[in-house]
Amino acid sequence: MDESVNELLTRFGRGAPMGEMLREYWAPITRSAALEADGAPVRVKLLNQRYVAWRASDGRVVVFDEACPHRGASLALARNEDNALRCLFHGWKIDASGQVLDTPCESADRRAAFAASQRVRAYPVREAGRLVWVYVGKRDIPPPFPHFDFMDLPDSHIEVRRAVVPYNWLQGLEAHLDSAHLGVLHASSAGSANWRDKTSSAARDIAIATMETAPRIEMDLMPYGLREGALRPLPDDTIYARIRQVVLPYFVFIPFGPDTYRSWRASVPIDDETNAEWYMLYHMKRPMTAEDCEQQWVGAAADPDNFAANLGGPENMWYQNRAAMKDGDFTGLMRCVPFEDFVVQASMGVRVDRSREHLAPSDAIIVHTRRLLQGALEQFQISGTLAWQSNEIDYTGIHALAATLPKDASWREAVMQKDPSPDLWKRVG
Repeated sequence: MDESVNELLTRFGRGAPMGEMLREYWAPITRSAALEADGAPVRVKLLNQRYVAWRASDGRVVVFDEACPHRGASLALARNEDNALRCLFHGWKIDASGQVLDTPCESADRRAAFAASQRVRAYPVREAGRLVWVYVGKRDIPPPFPHFDFMDLPDSHIEVRRAVVPYNWLQGLEAHLDSAHLGVLHASSAGSANWRDKTSSAARDIAIATMETAPRIEMDLMPYGLREGALRPLPDDTIYARIRQVVLPYFVFIPFGPDTYRSWRASVPIDDETNAEWYMLYHMKRPMTAEDCEQQWVGAAADPDNFAANLGGPENMWYQNRAAMKDGDFTGLMRCVPFEDFVVQASMGVRVDRSREHLAPSDAIIVHTRRLLQGALEQFQISGTLAWQSNEIDYTGIHALAATLPKDASWREAVMQKDPSPDLWKRVG
């Protein structure tokens, strides 16, 4: 990739083309559980801009710019009461709609009128899927909200956490897109050598995927982005298909078998050099259990707002265990599967120099997605039109699937089933 294109796709400051485009899409900004009615506001950063999210007395969630409109003091310090924030500096009181109600440092004869003349922007907000979503773009009417299938589930069916990682969003997105690395990077943590010993069907599913390191990749353009079939031949003359859904610009549905939970991820830029990695597991038919989540988070920090707080860095080589490598562990990273991805991406630096890459045929989806992002940005700059947006998209029908199929079966037909039969998934051996 030319470095000028890399710059274009990975800079988000105010006025940067990619930043301006990405602000026009709904994005998750914090967990719903992080906000308590009349509790402390939460500082959040999205696309190089700082915001504050808070829950009003009546339960509404509100997002403002962090800086008080008066003199710029942080509203994360504000008092949260009476469905309003009151700045600690001069006492400006701002209600959930953004209207300033009180400016106590002004004289009595003009205080009410001056307050009435002041407003701040309350950004459009949605609570769904145990997450708070925000639209921070310029349109009077936000684009269609991506109402995914998990948003209709009870909270008990969803497990969601965020990792704050030291690299640009595109590195995170590309890691989620890359099917080929499964059998290498995750060879020990989820590898095929011991797949029969895995206690959960999801763990067995990932392990089977590591049996073939060079899947055949097929892709389709979709109204919301693209879908990919990573196809691996198995010893019993069937095909193991991992069907990934990519809802651009942020979201990836990761394949698991139809008899287990589903997985959704989002890579959302905090700034040019920091990324929010959202990881969600959800089950369509029953509550999530501790066993479901155990392998996902083993060795991770307990903080659900940053489960990568203990990731480490180059100063300690991300706690890589070289002795374990000598004993047979492939990576020596020894913790959860997400950490293996995080470490590899962080090792590239905060913004990888893509002009020095030597891409291979196995990187087809990476190349294709970069072209889609570049084309969408060009379209947005010319006409202001947003790609991957339509009121006709049925977001609830988008799901990934991992299935062992007969040799002549269509993976496209398999993934079109909204509630796939467990018969699609067949153990090997």
